[in-house]
Amino acid sequence: MLAKTKYLLIIVALVVATSACAPLQTSSGRTAPVDSRSIPASPSFPGKAEAEPVEESPPKKIAPAQQVVNPAEKAVSALLQEGRSYYRAENYDRSIAIAERAQRLNPRRAEVYLLLAKSYFALGQSQLAEQLSQRGLSFSQSDVTIRRKLQSLLVQIRGAVI
Repeated sequence: MLAKTKYLLIIVALVVATSACAPLQTSSGRTAPVDSRSIPASPSFPGKAEAEPVEESPPKKIAPAQQVVNPAEKAVSALLQEGRSYYRAENYDRSIAIAERAQRLNPRRAEVYLLLAKSYFALGQSQLAEQLSQRGLSFSQSDVTIRRKLQSLLVQIRGAVI
């Protein structure tokens, strides 16, 4: 049965691959025109080839690189801002829901884990808050500020558990 399935997959792959090479047909049934021009060969000169003088154009000014922001990152930032406002209003469940949405968009952003850990800690779920803090630390190498906040929160959590 497995060999039959492999054979069928190979046949389908071959049909798909070769159909891409077929000429395009128009709605009237005729094949589409094809450009038959060829690329001219490079000219050959007898004897030594002399270099032609090349005119140098003045250097062009290059605009400074603009930081391209991924739309998903904009959404994550907006969600984090909204989640922090719910956290400040002590609406921790809503803060968690918003942070989880941000986490689905960017599961490697340390700020998301900071907000989740703080919210769960405020709800008294210390073990989960500790796990989220540790997870956030693993993603915080590039952001020293977030790393320090996560470490501070971890100390608070561990102090509350003892």
